[in-house]
Amino acid sequence: MKPIHLRLLGMALIIAGSSLFGLGTRKTISLHVNGQVRMLTTSAFTVGELLRAAGVTLTPGDQIVPAVNQWLKDGEIIKVSHPTQVLVTSDGTSRHLQTLERLPANLLAQAGVRLFPGDQVLDNGLPTAVDAPLPRAVIHSLQVRRAVQIALHSDGQQQTFLVTATTLGEALAEEGIEIHASDHINPTLETPLNGAAGKTVLVTLQRSQPVSIHFQGGQVSIRTAATTVGETLADAGLSLQGLDYSQPAASEPLPADGQIRLVRVQERVSLEQEPKPFETQMQPAPDVELDQRTVLQAGEFGLTARSVRIRYEDGKEVSRQVEDEWTVREPKTRILGYGTKIVVRTINTPDGPIKYWRAVQMYATSYSPCRIFKDRCDSYTASGATLKKGIVAMTGTWYRYSGGDQVYVPGYGVGTVADTGGGIPGRYWLDLGYSEQDYVSWHQNVTVYFLAPVPSNIMWVLP
Repeated sequence: MKPIHLRLLGMALIIAGSSLFGLGTRKTISLHVNGQVRMLTTSAFTVGELLRAAGVTLTPGDQIVPAVNQWLKDGEIIKVSHPTQVLVTSDGTSRHLQTLERLPANLLAQAGVRLFPGDQVLDNGLPTAVDAPLPRAVIHSLQVRRAVQIALHSDGQQQTFLVTATTLGEALAEEGIEIHASDHINPTLETPLNGAAGKTVLVTLQRSQPVSIHFQGGQVSIRTAATTVGETLADAGLSLQGLDYSQPAASEPLPADGQIRLVRVQERVSLEQEPKPFETQMQPAPDVELDQRTVLQAGEFGLTARSVRIRYEDGKEVSRQVEDEWTVREPKTRILGYGTKIVVRTINTPDGPIKYWRAVQMYATSYSPCRIFKDRCDSYTASGATLKKGIVAMTGTWYRYSGGDQVYVPGYGVGTVADTGGGIPGRYWLDLGYSEQDYVSWHQNVTVYFLAPVPSNIMWVLP
C-alpha cells in the first residue's frame, strides 16, 4: 500500500474511534424501574453496564426492555420490572405468586381462584377492582371475600341481596338497612357470615314502631316490636296491675296511630249510713180543741246502712255500686192528734154578736156574674142559687163539707156557702159573691167565722 493510502486509512480510523468514543460518553437515557423514572447521562455501551452503573440489582424473573446485552443509544428508554410477591388467599387456602402481573383478575386466574357474582377482592385489606392494575409494591396480599346471599323478610316483604361483610350487622349496614335497638331480628346482628358462601342466610326482621303511651300525669314515647298493646306496656315498664285497663285493650294489636291510653283503676268499699224517715199518722184527739194538734207519739228516725263499692279511674270517681244494704234500726211512727173538741164562742161584730164554732184565716177575693167569664155573664152557682151578695164560694173539697153552712166575714157580713171556686193550691180560699150593682173588689186575708149551729158533717182536718 502506498504511503499516502496508509495515511488516509489512519485518519479514517482516528475519526471513527472519536465517533465511537463520543457515542459512549454522550448518551442520555430514561431509566424506568418499577414505574419510577430517572434521567441518566451515561458513557456505558450496553444496557447491562448502565444498570450496574445505576445500582440496579437484577434478580431472576426481572423483565428488562431492551435486553441487558443491547447497545445503548442516545435517548433510549430502559424499563426494568421486578416481580412482585403476591399472596392470594381464598376459600381458606393461600398461594404465593412471584409475578410481574399487576391485574388482580389475572393474578387470581394464575392462582386458580374463580370469582363469582358479588365476591369482593381486597388488596392489603382494602377493596380493589379486579380490572385495575395494582400499585407497584414489593408484596401484595390479595384476599377473596366470597359473597353471601341474604334473604331478608320484613313487614310482609322479602328482599334478597349479596354481601361480603363478615357479620350480619355489617351486611345490613352496607345495604343501608337501619336497625333500631328495639327491632327484633333473627339471627342476631353479631352472627358471622364467614363460611356461608354459596348459601342463603334467612333473616327475619320484625320492625319496631313508635308508640306514645298516655297516662295520668304524662306520657312515654318508645319504639317497640311488640305485637299487642299489653306487650308494649310491659316493654315500657307500665304493665297493667289489678283492675287497670288500656285503650285499646291489652289483648288487641297495636293501633295504627300508635296512641295508647293507660288507665289506673282502684276500688274501695265504703260503709255509708242514711237516716230512714219516719211516717206520720193522725188520729182524733177528743180532749184537744178543733183545729189544734198535739203530738201523741214522737217519731224517731231509723237507720239504713249499705256497703258501697267506689271505683276510681286515674284518681277520679267514676261509679258507685251498692253491694249490700240493711236496716240497722227501724223508724218509729210519729202520731199526731187532731182536735175534735168543739167549743162554741160568741164575738161582737159591727153587725151584732155572733156565735161561731170555728175561725179560719182565709184569702178572700170577690166575683160577680160578669166577672166569671171573659165573653159572657153567668149568675149560675153550684147550688143552683142566683149569684148575688150573700153567696160565697169555696174550693170543691171544702164545699163538700161546708156546702149550705153560713159564715161571717168582717166587712162583708153573713154569707152562705153555695158555690165552688178555683182558689190557689196551698191557700185557704174564699170567693165573696156580688151582683153587678153592688160589686166590691176584694183581695185580702180575712178571718172567716163558721156560724153555729155546729153541722153534722165536719171537716176535722183542713186540707
